[in-house]
Amino acid sequence: MNRKLITLLLSIFFTTVVFSQSEKIRIKTDHLTELNYLKMDDFYLTHYLYIDLFLRENLFPEATSKDVSSILTALKKYVSVENKLDIEIEKPGNRNYLIRFAILKKDDGTELLIAFTNWSVKKKEFEKEIKIENDSYTRWYFLNGSKMTYRKDMSDQNDYSSLTKSDLANAYLFDELTENDSEIKNTLEEVLNQSDLNVSEKIEANLILLKYHIFQKEKENVIMQTAYLNDLFEKNRSKSDLRGLQMAYDATKFQIELMK
Repeated sequence: MNRKLITLLLSIFFTTVVFSQSEKIRIKTDHLTELNYLKMDDFYLTHYLYIDLFLRENLFPEATSKDVSSILTALKKYVSVENKLDIEIEKPGNRNYLIRFAILKKDDGTELLIAFTNWSVKKKEFEKEIKIENDSYTRWYFLNGSKMTYRKDMSDQNDYSSLTKSDLANAYLFDELTENDSEIKNTLEEVLNQSDLNVSEKIEANLILLKYHIFQKEKENVIMQTAYLNDLFEKNRSKSDLRGLQMAYDATKFQIELMK
């Protein structure tokens, strides 16, 4: 993280008050007022934060949909430019998992949702407290109306002309440009109409299509697409090269549960 961003963040790093508690998770904030500040679509919130803060680095893969939902609900209600949110998740051993959510508004009006943690990427262990250091696991996302975009998914970080059709559809789904959303379905149909797709390519395109249906809140299509993918994976369960796609599919099914 660059020095300018670190300097801007120092002012939000010092106070916390417990306001809610569950068996594993303590949620803390400075204010009890429900601000409902975050306006992004739940699709992005559930996708990015579940994968980034629970699955990556094996941080808390055993989290239930109830665990994750309680955190995301608090995040939407209480986090603003003026108010941060602290999460403490009980873990085996002598160190719990700590997450701090904060909104940073930059001088140019750009807003970022930032998730700090006490996980040391270098040491592969939870630190005693959250620190702003280069090896501390931190994620930040650009906020743009209903869109929430991870920094590496921003349109200026990708050369769309070099992407495959499936990757292009996925880029359209997760970038910050709302005008690209209308191109997702047609782009995927171009892929799925090809007669020479291998199993991996077919599953990948259909998985992106499932995400698109979730994004569009098309419940019946989500049900049908899930059934279709279940069948595809079952018919090809002996193929070891589909393991990564299976993990992505499992995460997507978890996301469906979160959005119910």
